[in-house]
Amino acid sequence: MVQFYFLAVCLNIFGGLVLAAPYFKDRFPGVSGLREFLFEKRSLRIGLISSLVILGILKFVSVYIGDVIIVGDLLPALTLLVSGFTMLVEYISESNDADKGFIKKMDSIFVKHSSIAGVAAIVAGTLHFIFPGVLFL
Repeated sequence: MVQFYFLAVCLNIFGGLVLAAPYFKDRFPGVSGLREFLFEKRSLRIGLISSLVILGILKFVSVYIGDVIIVGDLLPALTLLVSGFTMLVEYISESNDADKGFIKKMDSIFVKHSSIAGVAAIVAGTLHFIFPGVLFL
């Protein structure tokens, strides 16, 4: 569906900017302000996390006309899921004690490298916008 395509492009870029804000803070100071604003508002943060995860799952299920099933939107769907999962782990580790083994391990894997996931999401969203019919994009 065209709506899922548009949402995937927008959420990949937006979620990537939020995750990669520490990396871009010197070059683009507005991105850090966006991240701070989003992290101050709990409901916006949870809304973004749920939107990323739900849309990532729906991108696996829905198929754009003439596209290959599952494989056609693999990269954007994966970056949506990784972005959402990274933000979820970061949210859980900030709100609870991060002394628990699983959360601490996921925090060291995903949140520590959130800038890489953010840049990957921005690249995937941009490539998905420029080349809509390419396999894996």
